[in-house]
Amino acid sequence: MFTLKRLIAATSAALALSLGTAGASELVLPNEVAASHWKTGYMNEFAELVDKRTDGDIDVKVFPASQLYNDQDALAALGTGAVQMVWPVSVRIETIDPRLGAINLPFTLTDDLMGNQCYAKGVTELMSSYVEPRNLKILGLLRAADLFFIMSKVNVKQMSDFKGTKIRVIGGRVFLDTIRSLGANPISMAASEMSTALGQGAIDGIFTSAGGWAEMIGQTGKHSYYVPNFSLTTYAVVVDKMWFDELPEKDQKAITTSMDEIVAKQWKEVVIEDKKLIDKMVAGGATFTTATEGESAGYQKIAEDNKKVFFEAHPDVKPAMDDIEKRCL
Repeated sequence: MFTLKRLIAATSAALALSLGTAGASELVLPNEVAASHWKTGYMNEFAELVDKRTDGDIDVKVFPASQLYNDQDALAALGTGAVQMVWPVSVRIETIDPRLGAINLPFTLTDDLMGNQCYAKGVTELMSSYVEPRNLKILGLLRAADLFFIMSKVNVKQMSDFKGTKIRVIGGRVFLDTIRSLGANPISMAASEMSTALGQGAIDGIFTSAGGWAEMIGQTGKHSYYVPNFSLTTYAVVVDKMWFDELPEKDQKAITTSMDEIVAKQWKEVVIEDKKLIDKMVAGGATFTTATEGESAGYQKIAEDNKKVFFEAHPDVKPAMDDIEKRCL
């Protein structure tokens, strides 16, 4: 009899809980980086803002460290009802439409450009227009990292030092072509494998972020080489468009305003965090070399050649991006 009473009480409590949240719309937000990573922190902040601005109508559930999906699988799950939003590195979305590679081209995005709200919004809307036929929508572009080269043995001083080396890149057609244009061999591998591969000599270097260097590679990567504005990468905030469009207007606004707020401050805050990580590595004995203006000119020449090939393959992209620049700058 006692057990039956406890069962009835537990069932009643569960029913009350479910009724209390029945009106909430669930927003599942998977993430492949650790719970301690700053991206997860921004996701948790986004969840709090949305909860507050919708009075609990939208329940944002963040799943870090691939607890639910990695970013690539989460992208594939959009539209199935299992996932409503994902923030992948933008190279991941090139598989949806190759025109999205425009924001990964060398010397294209800069902190100054993306600090201009008109320009950032224009580029975001343009990229979103390429995925919307697939029932996806891009709500924002977060700053991922200003990438540079981490080398185990070669202390790069000039472009010719890259010739014949094996460089790990995250993937994406644009990144692969960029590394090939330096005379190096691009290698795609999981982030979890790159430190071991570097230490064992399977690869010579890694094209990565300050966070990747400090948190995953460490002093195995003794030398770094940075070309200013060569490759500023982003996270694309991608949402299930059909799910989003069916939300009440006030909830849509709560999501977009919360995202706009986070994007605006995140671009400034991450620059500071990157510098701290680089300073930490240098203090530990690593080297950090910045290309001179004259050296950067050689990389810009390669970038122009790569851009020409890209825009010839996708002729509608450049006029659209030029129009945004004329309108906003």
